[in-house]
Amino acid sequence: MSSASKYLASLDIGSSKICCIIATKDKNEIVEVVGIGYNEAKGVNNGIISDFSLATKSISNCISEAERQANIKIDKINISASSKIVTTRLFKKNVNILDERIEEENINETLNLIMKDTYFEGKQTLHAAPISYTIDGANGIKNPIGMYGSYLEIDFVISTMGVNHYRNYIECVTKCNIDIDQVIFSGLASGVAVLNENEISLGSVVLDLGATTTSLSIFSNGNLLFSEVINFGGSNITEAIARYFGISFSEAEKIKIMHASAIEHSSDNNISFEVPSINFDNNEKFVQLSKKDLHKIIKPYVENIMKWTKLVINKSGYDKTISNQLVLTGGGSQLDGLSILIKNYLNFNSRIGFPKEFKINLENTLNPCHSVALGIVQSIFKVKEQEKKQDFNILMTKKNKFSFLRNWMSEKFY
Repeated sequence: MSSASKYLASLDIGSSKICCIIATKDKNEIVEVVGIGYNEAKGVNNGIISDFSLATKSISNCISEAERQANIKIDKINISASSKIVTTRLFKKNVNILDERIEEENINETLNLIMKDTYFEGKQTLHAAPISYTIDGANGIKNPIGMYGSYLEIDFVISTMGVNHYRNYIECVTKCNIDIDQVIFSGLASGVAVLNENEISLGSVVLDLGATTTSLSIFSNGNLLFSEVINFGGSNITEAIARYFGISFSEAEKIKIMHASAIEHSSDNNISFEVPSINFDNNEKFVQLSKKDLHKIIKPYVENIMKWTKLVINKSGYDKTISNQLVLTGGGSQLDGLSILIKNYLNFNSRIGFPKEFKINLENTLNPCHSVALGIVQSIFKVKEQEKKQDFNILMTKKNKFSFLRNWMSEKFY
């Protein structure tokens, strides 16, 4: 087998599936996916570990499949953390500058002061980044390092999760005889994977439609600014279809993928199909339904997602400072008609966000379901590149170490 040192592995522990990606860089420095593992997220409920044994087995099988495809054995992995238990908040703090010129240590000192807040008791920091600087009352500073000043104020965006939930994530993965390199918030990773330079600079919304959760993340000026998650996703729609028509969950999922639409078409009443009922037996009992019936079931669900999206964007405080651009990702993003509904309800332009800057020679194809895992790979490769070029070390204690200190997404990512 090949040496694993030049490979990066990521693991997305989602609400319904677990995805493992193994990637490397080719001679042209293009990221190439060499292994993909995909498995049902048994033992995981809404992104929270609910059964150690089942979750560990699901994770182990997923990693093994990716290793088999890549023909390597990995010894460490980067994982995502998602669900409603991850919270992203804005914090403001200031320090006096004693040596006239501002140094990186002053930024670290400011963050350390923030981390002493009682808010962080019982929490694990996943991501922290400075998003704005003020020197001696003058704001709009892009990079204060090396500038003169007596007083520095910084706004930080910090994502955290409960320390016990964090430990559960760690234990499930390490039980698979693999070490963890970094834990990255999935809302950040999906944005890294699907947003282009203009979207991440001018400000955009990423709506990740998972199976049992839907997350909304706001990016602007190269930073993650805000995120919120609701415990509702595509599986809820599938279950509603199954219950209403009296068909199995698997048949309802097929119907949703093949025929469901977020908007009603004039021809819907003329399109009908038969589906085996839940009491299907040798009598071949089928249920007859039309696309119009199907739309009637899913309409209130997708409209509620739109209402929640609008409410969260307005609540975030960034609704006036970002462009009217929304990027859809996740398994539910490919529902027909979503872009029209987003335009009608939110007056936002939208597109489906496919992972970018990757190549793959496997039988698999990359799609929005892989966004988080690919975003992790992409971001870690970029950070490693920058560390290699500048040989910098972030002066933080292990307790307070976070994913990205510098505003690297706007300065270095593209």
